Amino acid sequence: MTNTTGFRSGRRSFMRAIGAGAATIGVSGLSATAGAQDEGDEPAGYLSLIYDDGPAEDYEMYQVHRRYDAPGCIAACPGLINSSSEWLSSGRLLEMSDAGWEVMSHTVDHRALGEVPIARDIEAGDTRIYPEVAVHGRFEGDPIVVFDETGTEAEATVAGNGEDGTGSYIELEEGIAEGFSAASTTRVRYTEEFLREILADSQSRLEGYVGEGQVTNFIYPYERDDGLVSELVPEYYAATPQRDGVGLNPEYQPEPYGLGRRYMETDRMDEAEIETFLDNVAEEPDYGILAGHSQYDTLPPERVDFVLDQARQRNIEVVTVQEALDVFGVTDAPEPRVSANESGEEEAPGREPGEEGSMGLLDRIIAFFRSLFS
Repeated sequence: MTNTTGFRSGRRSFMRAIGAGAATIGVSGLSATAGAQDEGDEPAGYLSLIYDDGPAEDYEMYQVHRRYDAPGCIAACPGLINSSSEWLSSGRLLEMSDAGWEVMSHTVDHRALGEVPIARDIEAGDTRIYPEVAVHGRFEGDPIVVFDETGTEAEATVAGNGEDGTGSYIELEEGIAEGFSAASTTRVRYTEEFLREILADSQSRLEGYVGEGQVTNFIYPYERDDGLVSELVPEYYAATPQRDGVGLNPEYQPEPYGLGRRYMETDRMDEAEIETFLDNVAEEPDYGILAGHSQYDTLPPERVDFVLDQARQRNIEVVTVQEALDVFGVTDAPEPRVSANESGEEEAPGREPGEEGSMGLLDRIIAFFRSLFS
């Protein structure tokens, strides 16, 4: 298999040099970086682009990024990878990772991990509970817990969800053991054991595709980060960019679990707003994070091309989130890991010896060199 360690570690050393104020050079000395700086120039700022969910359309965004030699970030759900033509294949995910893209965890099947307030009183024995939104009822068999400020809690198993004349509800397999009053302090979430299982399993399965130790950051589905999950995530991940409607973060000692991101979709920002945003990135000591969903009509490739072109015009360096954290001295980016098969030949990370997967050897070699010279 092609060994991309030299390319990726070279890019990482290059980014550290930028952070130390060194002269900017091309990646591996071969091409200009995404900010299109002249040799000897330092970038005016740093920008990351994150694409949520891992749909097949992310590969189109990858092609746009390649024209600017700019990496991106994919917040992927391993339960959706390879599941249908609507989602990325593991081969394309690996190709993008090998080209310098960051793969971030987005849970296994896009579950909402935060807490939701209970909207209607619950009586002991009820088989329907009414939260403000029934996102925890999407998957049958999921273990949930209802709790309040007094310390009272009751676990239950999801049988489904729906909506009736009362509101959105979660159907339970059996009647709940305790009663609760509707209040902002009465909430429902997944059990701690299940939350930990999701956080660990998502990371492990993605690393099975792109390499051990390569999935270091997390994006909360539905932007729900409240409650216990925010206490658990730091045990598994280094950073959690979250929508704050601003997307500008300090370059000096940024808070990795308080990073803000802003959606760049056409119904969230117009071109003038994007230009103003990038002006702030270039003129202030700010690190910008933009995000979107490439499967939506509101994020066509032309919008991404516009963002990258405007970033290049302002001498802004496009980096992954993990590269930015490395540059800012927050946490080191992981080193790529490779394994060796019995013959001593290097294999792609996360792949059994001799297994080519959905992307063949020749395709991987071509993709790698295209990423260098495009």
